[in-house]
Amino acid sequence: MMNRRTLFAAAIAALVATPLMAHGPTPQQLSRSVSVAAPADKVWAVLADPAAIAAWQPAIAKAEMEGDGAGAKRLMTFKSGGTLTDGIDDISAEKMMIRWRLSKEDINVFPVSFYTNSITVTPEGDGASVTWQASFFRADTTNEPPEAFSDQAAVTAMETYVDEGLSGIKAAAESGS
Repeated sequence: MMNRRTLFAAAIAALVATPLMAHGPTPQQLSRSVSVAAPADKVWAVLADPAAIAAWQPAIAKAEMEGDGAGAKRLMTFKSGGTLTDGIDDISAEKMMIRWRLSKEDINVFPVSFYTNSITVTPEGDGASVTWQASFFRADTTNEPPEAFSDQAAVTAMETYVDEGLSGIKAAAESGS
């Protein structure tokens, strides 16, 4: 028969181990940069209007704004169908930086439940460096998500979105459009 100390130790071990087995979604981070053969102010001009994302992000068919500056909402319609709504948290011409977060998700168009993104333009010689940082969670936040809404699906979708976006920014700034 177990003594009280052994029983107490077993109960404590069970209480401590239970939360460790429930893992939930893992926060994901992504940071990518691209060098652009255009002056930083010309690159910033591509990003200064949040609705212009449709001009440089190949996945977006159109974007509409509600409001201006920090606090504005951006409704994006994807070429594949579906929409997402972003909230603009900060936009600064002085810092050449824009930061936004997901306000309304559509996990069938983009398999994440939440994200924050920022793009910063930094002068680099005669050109510029553009850095995109993203923090996000997978679409299904349960412990056993289906593959389409898993961590890997979210990472793959965000990597594609960021890489295509950076290529689009580079092309738009270098072409002068």
